[in-house]
Amino acid sequence: MSQRFWYLAGVGTFIVPMGMQTILFPWLVVVQLHEGAERLGLAQMCTQLPAIFLILFGGVLADRMDARKILLLGHLLAALPMLGLALALSLDGLSYSILIVYALLMGVVTAFVQPARDGLLNRVAGGEVQKTVMFTMGLTFLAQLLGYFLASQADDAGPVMILLVQAVIVLVGMLTIWKLAPGVVLAALPGQSTRQQLFAGLRLVLDSDRMFPALIILLAVAFFFGGSFSVLNPLIVRDIYQGGANEISMTFAAFGSGTITMLVLLIVRGGIVRQGRAMLLSMLTGGLTLGVGAFHLPFMGYLAALFFWGMSGGVAMSMGRTIMQEAAPENARSRVMSVFSLATLGGMPFGALLMGYCAGAFGPLASLLISVAGVWVTSVGIVWHGRLWGLTTQQ
Repeated sequence: MSQRFWYLAGVGTFIVPMGMQTILFPWLVVVQLHEGAERLGLAQMCTQLPAIFLILFGGVLADRMDARKILLLGHLLAALPMLGLALALSLDGLSYSILIVYALLMGVVTAFVQPARDGLLNRVAGGEVQKTVMFTMGLTFLAQLLGYFLASQADDAGPVMILLVQAVIVLVGMLTIWKLAPGVVLAALPGQSTRQQLFAGLRLVLDSDRMFPALIILLAVAFFFGGSFSVLNPLIVRDIYQGGANEISMTFAAFGSGTITMLVLLIVRGGIVRQGRAMLLSMLTGGLTLGVGAFHLPFMGYLAALFFWGMSGGVAMSMGRTIMQEAAPENARSRVMSVFSLATLGGMPFGALLMGYCAGAFGPLASLLISVAGVWVTSVGIVWHGRLWGLTTQQ
């Protein structure tokens, strides 16, 4: 088997449990504990909060160490909170505070696993960065769909069984990562402290006329769209459609299916040359479809809106990641990609918190329109002041 195969297998064995968590965690908050919108927003914020403080350090660590070793340890540590939460549930000890601790621990693990995995991508890409990015994203969403399906059985199988399956899958992932060849560890630049290297990676992105505009768009998507999906969507399912874990998983599956469909079309087409233009246009179409979903459609209509929103998201996310991967220098790639992850992961907690309060004040459907407006205003600003519109691939 090729190195790319084992890399993708490792990605899948981490993403499947994360997909399960995406469904199970809000289900535990809103269905099992009957918490409201604000408490759900706070809980979802905690799943991403550690990224804000730790993911840049994760990037520095991945540039200094063999990323393979980081991933092995990350998979091992990820299983522990899952097993701990399963134990709490089996002892009838589930509480909101336990879920917050679980969310924070999983966020810490992700903050170190994500940049290590991103830094490895170019090593296994064989010169086909955009194609490998799209393959990785396609697999990511397929793995998420599998995770959504498994978690949708929580009503019947019970959350303890779901958590045990999560832990087993993430531990099996250690075997796939072990198959990766050890990487070359790049020495730290002489005279540079960890903090200096951290800020050097951040400065590379901020000074780049390719990466910085893409980063702003990705940050807006994470803040407004990511916050909407993690908080508003479960509330819409519960309050508007009177659904449970199965219906929540269907909405996530609709979005993921749309993304996978678009990624397959992009792979067949051979990629996109005008990456920046495609990224910005996808923000327009994605906002339109999400806005349609705000008008109290039948549940199948809401799923259709999420499907087409997912198609737009497939373009935005793959082009944003490709721009960053292509422009990042080899000796700072993990640090650059940790900035990318900071935007995508770190923007979501604050978006989740804001959307939670918006849902409490205006209702979840009306709050979808607020998120659409935020992304559109940001996109117009980037077109007006940046060069993202004319950006083309470097390959």
